[in-house]
Amino acid sequence: MDAIACIMSRRTTRKFKGDMPTDKEIGTVIEAARYAPSGMGRQSWHFVVIRNRDWIDRMNDRVYSYVAESSKNSNLERNGEKGYSCNYHSPVFVIVSADPAYGTSEADCACALENMFLAAHAIGLGTCWINQLGKENCEKIRDLATEVGVPEKDMIYGCCALGYPDGEPAPRKPRSESVIYFD
Repeated sequence: MDAIACIMSRRTTRKFKGDMPTDKEIGTVIEAARYAPSGMGRQSWHFVVIRNRDWIDRMNDRVYSYVAESSKNSNLERNGEKGYSCNYHSPVFVIVSADPAYGTSEADCACALENMFLAAHAIGLGTCWINQLGKENCEKIRDLATEVGVPEKDMIYGCCALGYPDGEPAPRKPRSESVIYFD
């Protein structure tokens, strides 16, 4: 799949099979993230790959305790009888964090996440951007983040639910008319 086709066909996955991606597949996705652009080439990000079901369940319980009711209801609608899961029951959960002292940390992590999403799509995996652990919520799960190796000084800027898609994604919403050319 060429880069343009990958970008144009990538979709968010909110329904995952329970099968664990291979170490090689996960490694490919993480390596793509490491090749993302970063401000001044600092590469100040950290990637924590979590496959531990117990930790993911504890994280979901914590997130459920503080997310807005509308977010809970939306998630429960999507997950149905499977119940609440901020990561849509993906078998792999990747935390992307960086030291907020660098002015480009948030953008750097966003670029790394996008590389992860595109690489995953290119090799047949699905992803979903998960933001309930980041920014203002970061301290609410600090103990869990520290437990898995997120550096204490880091801010979580985004997470990736990763796994094999279970079914076809929802149709793409029309693109907005947000381009202005000034010659």
